[in-house]
Amino acid sequence: MNHNPSTTIEIDSFPGRKHFRWFLDYDDPTYGMTVEMNLTKFYSFVKKRKLSTYLSLIYLVTCALNQIKEFRYRYQDGEILLFEKIDPAFTIMTNQGLFDNVDIVDLGAGFKDYLTRAQKAVDDIKLGVGLSNPQIDDRVDQYYFTCLPWISFKALTQPMTNNEFAFIPRIAWDKFVIDEDKKVICNFNIIVHHALIDGYPLSQGFIAIQDALNNPERFFVD
Repeated sequence: MNHNPSTTIEIDSFPGRKHFRWFLDYDDPTYGMTVEMNLTKFYSFVKKRKLSTYLSLIYLVTCALNQIKEFRYRYQDGEILLFEKIDPAFTIMTNQGLFDNVDIVDLGAGFKDYLTRAQKAVDDIKLGVGLSNPQIDDRVDQYYFTCLPWISFKALTQPMTNNEFAFIPRIAWDKFVIDEDKKVICNFNIIVHHALIDGYPLSQGFIAIQDALNNPERFFVD
């Protein structure tokens, strides 16, 4: 059940209807890019305030991508929906060494509210009590987040469905590295459905994320 308000857009009046119909019939209509990002200002900001780097980065990226209208499009039950906002769902490593998903946290009333609820959800998930439960996907008004903090990668693929959940953007990043100029960098990978997001808005998404990383104080003040 989706949690956020949305507007239904008739396909015949959708500006991108030509390519929407074209890519909708592809066997593999998703694609992605991997871009090196500079996290220096963001990393310094959260470390000085002793904030969770992972949860803070998820919040910042979610807010940044929500600025791009195309990232808030979804296709469900034969209709194009434009959501007012999108919430994050993300992976967490449990104490058993297996990952599980946090998919019950929304942006809430600001960063402090989000962080309190997200940390509580993470603490519960880490216990591994949910590993025996079936995975239930019932929302499309989310972004899917994960990270691989143990390695650096140049490209990444993700398992994709062939249903409405294929329209959910997948965001992943790798190990933080301090380069010779003392910049904190990592690679961001975003995979999207080409029927709703083409190369221009995807590029805008990366630009919005980098701008947010350069100005974290805009996003972490309630």
